[in-house]
Amino acid sequence: MTDKKNYNLKSSVKYLALLLIILFFSGVFQNGPEFLRAFDYNTLLGKFGTIGDTNSNFVGKGDISVRQGFLFALSIIPGIMLALGAVSVAAYFGALDAARVLLTPLLKPLLGIRGQSGLALIGSLQSSDAGAAMTRELCDKDLITPKERNIFTAFQFSSASSITVYLSAIPAVSSYLEVPLLMPLMLIIVIKVFGANLMRVLMHFRKQEKYLLSADSLSLAKVKEEPVDRSATQAFINGARRAFNIGIMHLMPNIVMAYLITEMLSLCGALDLIGSVCAPVMGIFSLPGEALTVLITAWMSGLGGVAVAASLYSHGSLSAHDLTILIPAVFLMGGQLQYMGRILAVIGIPSVLYKYLFSISIVNAFISMLIMRMYLHN
Repeated sequence: MTDKKNYNLKSSVKYLALLLIILFFSGVFQNGPEFLRAFDYNTLLGKFGTIGDTNSNFVGKGDISVRQGFLFALSIIPGIMLALGAVSVAAYFGALDAARVLLTPLLKPLLGIRGQSGLALIGSLQSSDAGAAMTRELCDKDLITPKERNIFTAFQFSSASSITVYLSAIPAVSSYLEVPLLMPLMLIIVIKVFGANLMRVLMHFRKQEKYLLSADSLSLAKVKEEPVDRSATQAFINGARRAFNIGIMHLMPNIVMAYLITEMLSLCGALDLIGSVCAPVMGIFSLPGEALTVLITAWMSGLGGVAVAASLYSHGSLSAHDLTILIPAVFLMGGQLQYMGRILAVIGIPSVLYKYLFSISIVNAFISMLIMRMYLHN
């Protein structure tokens, strides 16, 4: 009887942790009573104080140089640390297990894959390498078919590591968005499901053996062993530590690169040229032509795309409205070149499918921009 009570208690804690982490990022507590604001991401993150009567913090304003990019990157690291620290605490209390239980019955009707993929799906939302490694293991153990593998890969490849990458990069532009913090992430996940079903339809009509073979993988991804979280506080510290490494080793170089590119394009007049030439195409999404620079950069580096978007906003080339439309697309088609090796090669996807996977990610991005445009214009 005691064991049953303990099991029920642990189960309840898991679902409560899942609910709380969703509410934490949703912004619903931001304008609530004082005690509820203690559970709101933006409230806890706070703002930097201003320097004297300048009405500006240490980052400053009015410049888009490399030095400005460096300070801007430094300013968003606290947001990343808070986000990943909070997610780690939720995971410590079993929120990811609760999400897996809820998702498993939905996988077959939604994606056409078996429930055994539930844990790999949750893992892929947190880490592209973990998701790819777990998917490869499912394939090697014949727990999913080659057709299911291809569908599942389409889900993973577009906006890989969705939750971690989104929460790592979104602080760079979150204060400019015209929608709640979690709305773009929810849209990204819904469109990932849509993209996977595009592959599902393709697999229905393309049944040739070449689409169902397994390419030779160089090696199975080795997922770095993380420190064991022995308490909630240790979980937060480990998550914040990972976030700090992401900020310094990945985000900061990308932001510096983005500010450099924007400054060079601006000084040589290329930014104005891109804006005028691409204006008709991007106008479909109610975006200026310069927005194409963000998408091109995002395809090569998702974090770089977010950084370019933030830089163009600082430059005045993009508005908050433009950023809100662009952001889901940046993640959905972000980092495709690096993920070709980290996901497609690891899972063992035949190269004949690469063009379809790239195309699905780009289609997903364009659909997200149309949806965001319609939402903002209503």
